[in-house]
Amino acid sequence: MGCTMNPNPEFDFSSQHVTLVTHDEFDNLNPTWGPDGKTLVYVSNRAGSWNLWSVSLDGGAPQPVTSGRGEDRFPSFSPDGQRIAFASKRSGNWDVWLVDRDGGNLQQLTTNRMDDLAPTWSADGQRIAFDSYRDFEYSIYVMDADGSSQRKLTTGGNGDWGATIAPAGDTVVFASTRTGDGDIYAIDLAGQGPYQRLTATAGEREMIPAFNPDGTKIAFVADRDGGRDIWAMNPDGSQQVRLSRDLSGAWKPRYNVDRELYAAIGYFTLAWSPDGGSLAFTQVGRAGTGQVAIFSLTR
Repeated sequence: MGCTMNPNPEFDFSSQHVTLVTHDEFDNLNPTWGPDGKTLVYVSNRAGSWNLWSVSLDGGAPQPVTSGRGEDRFPSFSPDGQRIAFASKRSGNWDVWLVDRDGGNLQQLTTNRMDDLAPTWSADGQRIAFDSYRDFEYSIYVMDADGSSQRKLTTGGNGDWGATIAPAGDTVVFASTRTGDGDIYAIDLAGQGPYQRLTATAGEREMIPAFNPDGTKIAFVADRDGGRDIWAMNPDGSQQVRLSRDLSGAWKPRYNVDRELYAAIGYFTLAWSPDGGSLAFTQVGRAGTGQVAIFSLTR
């Protein structure tokens, strides 16, 4: 797909207005937006281990959601705002877990000996897609929200990761190295194909797709023009527009989740606000630590 650089009236990518939600000496990563639009849950090492924390955008101190030294990552709010899916090593290797938003009712959903990571919900709250290394290559899997009916969705990708489910519930979009470079693909939720390639920029990588709430746009990260920035496109891959300028400072990976492909997603994820007007992401603060930031897209 070609890239369209003309200004898009839906987005204000010229002002690049970024607001830091956290600004401390700790690493604060992987924000996910609560459906109420007033809460962000993210990963932080502020208590000495990597756990989930919640912060109100109306003010107040961050509050712990999970605790312990098992290492938690990649939180994802359920559509009703009551539960949070996340990846954790608290059982020995990476598995998908659930927790109530207040930290109660901790539940393990996957128990495979290979790593399961980066869960994401369907808009109806009935399914969770996640990444798994079960066949010695990362693929996208789907399961019911209670952990049952786990099935492999993508095959032959040599690295499929970072899924997002269309709000309509019929399509899964993900990043893949199946053609050598990192590109973004789509497949129907039934897994019957065909795979649809949404980006195709030679020698460059696109990754970390995220549907906006009404399913009309996909935000993603691209290595283009000498830096890594946030872009958006239509669900068919058309009208690719660069939203940010020179956000490369947010891309220094602070840890690796066992495989090279996870160096970026481990540090950086994108989350749309419920009104579609902002994206939460990880920015590098003045002290070199990751900080949760909000990037405004509206004029």
